Parts: sequence; C-alpha cells; structure tokens
Amino acid sequence: MVSLMRIAGLLAAATVSLVSLSARADTARAWSAARAGLPADAKLVIGLDLAAVQKTQLFTQLWPVLLEKADATKVINEMKAQCKIDPLVVVQSFVLAMTGDQDEGAAYVALSGIDKARLSSCLQREIQAHADKGAKVTIKQDGNVTQVSDGKDSMFLGWVSKDVVVVPLHTQDRATLLKWMSGNGALAKTTVGKTLGKVNTSAALWGAGEGAREFEPGIVVTGGYGALTFARGNVDANVHAKLENAGQASAMASSAQKQLDELRQTPLLPAAIGGLLKAITIAAASDEVTLKANVIEKDLVAALTMALAMAGQ
Repeated sequence: MVSLMRIAGLLAAATVSLVSLSARADTARAWSAARAGLPADAKLVIGLDLAAVQKTQLFTQLWPVLLEKADATKVINEMKAQCKIDPLVVVQSFVLAMTGDQDEGAAYVALSGIDKARLSSCLQREIQAHADKGAKVTIKQDGNVTQVSDGKDSMFLGWVSKDVVVVPLHTQDRATLLKWMSGNGALAKTTVGKTLGKVNTSAALWGAGEGAREFEPGIVVTGGYGALTFARGNVDANVHAKLENAGQASAMASSAQKQLDELRQTPLLPAAIGGLLKAITIAAASDEVTLKANVIEKDLVAALTMALAMAGQ
C-alpha cells in the first residue's frame, strides 16, 4: 500500500512541477519582453505574477517556511534596511527561461517603483557590505547593460525597458546576457514558442517546455505545458504532458490513473489530501495526457504544509 510519505512526495512534486512550469494575473510586461528577446535556445519558459500570488493563502502560509529553508530572510531584510527596497513589492512578475540542459538562461523581471539608478545603487551597497576588506565596488552603465564590479569580478544586468530588467543565469557572463536579450522574436518559431500559444499566459503561474524524459520504460515525455490559477478560494490546475505518440499517451494515462487510485485507497488518509486526490482527473487525447484539478485552496495549503513537514524529518 502507498505510504503517506509517498503521498506527500507526489503532492510536493506535482506542485513544484506546476510552479516550475496561479489568481488572475498579469505577466504582460515581463512576457512581452521575454517573447521579443529570447533566443531559439530557450527550451523551458515559465511565467509568474508575484503580485497576484502574494494575495493567496498558499503564499501567506508557505512563504515564511520557504524563506527559512532557502536562508533568504537575511538578504531581504538587508535590502529593506539599506536600500528601502522590499523585493516583494518592487518585483511584480517575471518570466524565467532556460536551455534544455539548464546551463544557460535568464529571467525577465518586471519592476514597479524602482528604476535602473536606484536598483544599481542598492546592488552596489549590498555587494560593498559583503566585499573583501579594501575592495571598492563600482557601477558602470553601458547602454542597456549595468556592470557591478568589486575590482576582481563583475556581474551584469540588462535592461529591455525602464522597468524590465534581465538577470542572466550566469551573472558574470556578459556575452550570454546579450544573447538572451537579442533573440529578435526567435522564440515564436520554436516548438516551445508554438506550444505557448496554447497556454493561458494570463494566469499567475504558467509554463511550457520540451525535452525527452522517460516516465516509464517505453513511455517518453517529450514536453509539456500548463497553468495554475486561483479564484475565490479555489485552485484550478490544467497541465498537459506530450508523448511520442498516442499509444504512449494512453499507456501513461492508465499508469498514472492506477497510481492515483492506489493513493485514494490509502487507509487513514488525511481529509485535506483525500479532497485533493478526489479532485484530480487524468485523461489521454491523441499524443497528450491531461491532468486537471479544481481544489479548495485551504486543502492544498494543509497538504503542502504536511508534505514540507515530512520532508524535513
């Protein structure tokens, strides 16, 4: 019989997948910039409206826990104290994109209430506060690129407008930053770009990606897309996995349904998890498998809280 740890792990994995792929949202500024600038190398594209997500129960309950696990509280508090900048206020939304091997990529971040000069000044103070003794941190603006240097190393940020900053995966690589800012619409011609045409990019959390991954022997997932939305205390998930052919899609749906049925039959299943499992539907159509769910947000919060607690044991 499937254990509660297994249930918690599957729920956590499913949620992370949705997030890595939320409330009506507007990622329009970040998405517009990313759509224009991303190169054809982008194989995974994810959009998140942070301003909208912050209004959900999920964020209120789980954000402090995630901050603690990531040891990020100190950095945020320093930015508030030294720069009078709260990242959760100034960052409105972002689009993150990466290559298939996740070796290259960039985030397009839409800001509010802060410009290039103020953000650069904040970075200079933050890095100076942690620099080696005697080091002097400097800022250089070169067109649409900001360079922050401590005399030995430099980091680079790009600007595609006055309120959208581009942060490369490798911040010390100027050439890669420029590459991920100057795709000239190349993304639209790629498989991922075309798939994104099926995605609700008005959702607070959405994404699409391509890349072969073996689900089970003989069943290969070639990509996926989906979105997560919040409305009136409910969470709606709509996620699609693309397979090599219709036969594999049918086999994957059957396998996933069998696992779901086993989970539903687990003895002494907590009510919150039971409610989530009942809300899930899995179906195959052509070469795709679709997972849909509409659940009460407080049940999702309870289940994920349990999952995080179990993961920490």
